[in-house]
Amino acid sequence: MSSSPSGCPFGVQATIQNGCLVSPSGGTVPFGQIDFGSHPSLSSATYTTSLVSNTSYTLNCTPNMTISMSLDGGQHYGSGRRVQLSSGVTLPYSLYSDAAFQNPILVNQGMNFTITGTGNNITLPVYGRIVLPGNAPAGTYTDMVAVTLTW
Repeated sequence: MSSSPSGCPFGVQATIQNGCLVSPSGGTVPFGQIDFGSHPSLSSATYTTSLVSNTSYTLNCTPNMTISMSLDGGQHYGSGRRVQLSSGVTLPYSLYSDAAFQNPILVNQGMNFTITGTGNNITLPVYGRIVLPGNAPAGTYTDMVAVTLTW
């Protein structure tokens, strides 16, 4: 006796979800830089800038999705974020989520934003402001802020 195929079907499906791709992964390459520039030690002016992405690092996400970003206090936190000179002298600075400097980014507080455009090579919406005291010792002041993205 021979048997014939029964013709029973089976289902096939794929679910595609919103998401992001961070490259390289693992946090070994800095995402970018907030650079307030070079100024005289006697300056008491306010300087502003925005995050400039590192070209060795990319963040790509599904367009029109919302992601949450939180920033820690940085390596030299003390009553606010601070840049530090190698001698230990610090200067306070602030981070904002808008170019008008109206929405401060609080330490470890999630901030939602929507991915616009193609979703490729996203620059995080981070803007910095520093007010120099007019008597800062000369040198390069630095800090490193950790970014956490969730989606």
